[in-house]
Amino acid sequence: MEQVSLADFLKQAQKRFALPDNQGDFVEQLLLELEKVCSEAETLLVQQRAGDRSLIACAAGCAHCCVVNVSISVLEGLSILRFINQLDDKKREQISVRLDELWIKVRGLDDDERLAQRKKCAFLDHQGCCVIYPVRPLFCRSISSTDPEICRSAVTSKLYGDSQPLLMHQFQLQLYETLFFAVGEGLNQVGLDGRSFQLSGLVRYLLRNSGNEAELLTNASLTWNALYA
Repeated sequence: MEQVSLADFLKQAQKRFALPDNQGDFVEQLLLELEKVCSEAETLLVQQRAGDRSLIACAAGCAHCCVVNVSISVLEGLSILRFINQLDDKKREQISVRLDELWIKVRGLDDDERLAQRKKCAFLDHQGCCVIYPVRPLFCRSISSTDPEICRSAVTSKLYGDSQPLLMHQFQLQLYETLFFAVGEGLNQVGLDGRSFQLSGLVRYLLRNSGNEAELLTNASLTWNALYA
C-alpha cells in the first residue's frame, strides 16, 4: 500500500463501505473490504509509526484490559461469526457456552459496571489468548500498553474511583477508533446497518440465529430486545 495520511486513509475507507448498490454478493464484498482495511491499517502503522510501536508490551496471554465493554458493528459480528464457524465443533461449543455465561452477567451494564464485574471476555481461552484474534474487533485493535502491570493497575484503580495514566500508542488508538466510525458511516450512507452493539451479545445472537446475512444488514431489524432473549 502506498504511504498515505491518516485522514486520506479513513476517507477512502468510508467510501469503500458505501457500496453503490446492495445487489449480488454485497455481504461478501463488505467482509472482504473489512479484511483488507484491517490489513492496510496494520501496514499504515508499520510505515508511519514503526519506532513508536517498539515500546508496546502487549502480547498473547496478557488480558488485563479484556474486562471492558467492547462495541462492534453488525459487519464485524458477521466476520467473527464466520471465523467461529470454521472452528471445530468442540471449540465452537466452548465459545457458545462462555458467551451464554458472560452475557447473563454483563448485559445491560454500563462501562463502569461492566468493569467492576471483572469478567473476562468470552473469546479468551484458558491461557488468556484471544481465540478470534485474526478477526478481533477494531476497538480491541486500538488498545495498547507500554507496561502490562501499569495496565492491570489502571484497571484496578478505576474500580476505586481513581484515575491512573496509561501510556498507549496514540496513533494506533486514533486509527482504529476512527476507522470503526468510518466503516459505520459508510454503511449508513447507503442504507445498510452501520449500528454497533456489545460484542458478547451480538455474537451470541448471531450464533443462535444463523440466517440471511444480507437481510440483517439491509433491514436494520436487530434490536436490543432480541439480544437480551
